[in-house]
Parts: sequence; structure tokens; C-alpha cells
Amino acid sequence: MKDFSYADRLFNGGFTSDSSVAAPRDRVFRSVLAKFVPEPVTIFQVGAIETFETKFRYGSGWSDLLFGEYINTYGGLLRIIDINMDHLAHSDYAASKMGYEANLGFGDAIDFIVPGFDIYYLDGADEPLGNAQTLAQFKAIENTECCVIVDDVPSKAQDLIVHLESIEQEYVTHAVGNGMLTIDMRNK
Repeated sequence: MKDFSYADRLFNGGFTSDSSVAAPRDRVFRSVLAKFVPEPVTIFQVGAIETFETKFRYGSGWSDLLFGEYINTYGGLLRIIDINMDHLAHSDYAASKMGYEANLGFGDAIDFIVPGFDIYYLDGADEPLGNAQTLAQFKAIENTECCVIVDDVPSKAQDLIVHLESIEQEYVTHAVGNGMLTIDMRNK
């Protein structure tokens, strides 16, 4: 039987995303957001909330919640792109229940991604397409002064790592979940 108890408590006022055991990815999201406090932040996110099953809060992170909390406090914009309408509906529901605005787009992220955001969270397809898609998304914004977060390094960031090393762009890997990568390009 599927467990939705975390989402039920969260969306019905039982607690905030901070008041339970944090998902492993939370610290990475929070560390990137902390670089912008107290300024408004614009975020471009590839991939919406897949499901409200409790295990996915810990396994996937539900980054929307942390980004939305920041935007509620300091201002900004959250743009979420996904190829799955059900996932977008989950992100829309979370935004409406938690009181932040999410600007949603349906389709392939490469058709939406543009320079100009402060943070890019690249969490799209896994292999066999993930590595090539993530690299293409990064190349579309690589001259932007921003921070980039990539989830699931083995299935999404191997080609990106090769590219980053070839252009001598520093990055940090995080032993969280299936591995995360952050790139701070704000001082280009």
C-alpha cells in the first residue's frame, strides 16, 4: 500500500518541510539558496514532483518546497518544466497548498531553458538520455552568472563533468542520494 502520510500532514498544516526529518538533498538545496540570502532569487527547475508518496520526499527531495519557502520569504520566481503533465500537476498542487507561485511549462526543458536565472536545477531524464540532455541544458546557460544543481550524477552528469573539466570550470560533488553536483558560476 502506498504511503502519502508525509504529504497529507505537510499540506494540511501538520508541519512545515523543516519540521520533520530532512530529506538528504535538502542540505544541498539550502546551501545553494543561502548564497542568495536575503535577495530574491529566480529558479529554473527541470523536473516536477513525480509523486506524493512519502518515500519520494526522501528519495527525490521535492525541491519545489524548499525553493517555494525561500521565495515566500525573500521573493523571486520558480519556473518548473516537465514532460509529464501529472508531475506538473503535483508541483502546482504543492505550490497552491504551501502558498508560493510556481510558473509551469509542459515540454522538453531544452525548448524552455534560457540564460538569466539565478539557480538552475537540472533533474530531468535518467539514462539513456539523461547525460546528453543535461549537457545540452547546461551548454544553453553556461555563460550565465548562476548556480547550477544537478541530481543523480551517474545517470545525468557524466558528460557534463567531462565538459566542465575541459573548460576548467570548478564544481562540487555531494555524496547525497545518487550523487549531486553544484556549480557556482556567479563570478564569471
